[in-house]
Amino acid sequence: MRYATPLLLGLSLTCFGLVACGDSSADSGTADATETAGDGDGDPTGDGDGDPTGDGDGDPSGDGDPGDGDGDPGDGDGDPTGDGDGDGDGDGDGDPVSCQVWEITYDLVGSEFEISDTPLNAGNQNNVLQEPYDEDDHVGPGSFVLHFQDVDGQPGGKAFINEYDMVMNFVVDGTVTVTTDLINDAGPVACGVTSGDINGDSVFWEPPAIQGHHSQGTILCEGQLCGLGGFMNGVPEEVDEVTDHPIDTFTFTNDFSSFTMPPTVVQMDGNSTTRWNFVGTEVSRELVGAPACVCP
Repeated sequence: MRYATPLLLGLSLTCFGLVACGDSSADSGTADATETAGDGDGDPTGDGDGDPTGDGDGDPSGDGDPGDGDGDPGDGDGDPTGDGDGDGDGDGDGDPVSCQVWEITYDLVGSEFEISDTPLNAGNQNNVLQEPYDEDDHVGPGSFVLHFQDVDGQPGGKAFINEYDMVMNFVVDGTVTVTTDLINDAGPVACGVTSGDINGDSVFWEPPAIQGHHSQGTILCEGQLCGLGGFMNGVPEEVDEVTDHPIDTFTFTNDFSSFTMPPTVVQMDGNSTTRWNFVGTEVSRELVGAPACVCP
């Protein structure tokens, strides 16, 4: 039985610290031996500010702010936010903000990953996303981050899947024992890995897939019949693949605080069929800046 399932990838954030150093020395009130301007500040420019730039502002960069020469405080990017990315929105990502959208994060507790149609039904199993995650027939944690256009202060218009994360660690124990240990993810993608118009309480995604879905980890088969499924007995098979993961329509509650997706075939071959049935429950909601590609 061979199957590779959706994705979670550990995202790392890199923080950059920028330090601007200025001259902290104080004038003594008497002329420096090397200056000739006669203003008593210790520099030869004659402007009385104590730095050699001649601009009279007291910092050595010549721009009126301390040290970096760009005219804004401290980080050298030319915008006044101090985040160093140059786009002026303060988020450090370098992308220009054109509008605000609703970012809602959904926990996927209660979702189900079903394996069926295995030979002699020996590998059939329904895996539920719930704690404790280390139970043989449990998976998780998992989450979706969705962006919604802002319509009169509420989510509306169009929806975008910004990010998906899922841990798949479960064991199917039958004629052979198959241990799946995968970390799956997609995104974050500012313009969405997929998107769809909100039609009443439903969103049909176009394309109907989580694009760029990455699965990474191992599948381990133990038993004398592993070779029938293309596995070596007791040898973990590495998985590292990017696919478009099929999804179906999301149906939301009126306030977009939860959604469901009907059972959807993810993969089908001669050895098995796998399906996801997603259930999402809101855990956070906020307005965030977004690029033009998601704006009304």
